[in-house]
Amino acid sequence: MMSNHRLTGRSGRRAAVVLGAAALGLATALPANAATHTATNTATHTAQTTSHLVGLSVQSYAAYDRVILTVSSVPGYTVTPTDVLTRASSGKDVTLPGANTYLDVELNPADTLGFTGPTQVTTGFSEVTAVAELSSWEGYTQVGIGLNHAAGYTVTVLSPTQL
Repeated sequence: MMSNHRLTGRSGRRAAVVLGAAALGLATALPANAATHTATNTATHTAQTTSHLVGLSVQSYAAYDRVILTVSSVPGYTVTPTDVLTRASSGKDVTLPGANTYLDVELNPADTLGFTGPTQVTTGFSEVTAVAELSSWEGYTQVGIGLNHAAGYTVTVLSPTQL
């Protein structure tokens, strides 16, 4: 299964959202047939089996920044570009360092059982400024991705356990 949503910023750099069960193979180039979404399109995928978000990280490459959400299996997801990031569990707005706009990532069904690592990562990168695990409740886990500015984006499923 391959679904792609790539961020392309003003500088021509891209940011990719990648969910994966392992860090191996994450430097692999994204497929040329990637479906690109604009800064206003929502990307979705459904799943029936509960996944566990167990870590998050951000990497920077010459042409793009990459967010990696480590999961136990590919969850359903909704990625929504938004100017205001709201924590789903409380309804309160959240601000991430350096962010002018956001990608709101909802994993479902998912939880944070076994989560290891920081709940927020702040970067010095040109596109992705910060990533944070915001909430996990009632089968939904929310991750916010702070961006320098609105842009198209790519979500990549690398294997059955990597998105």
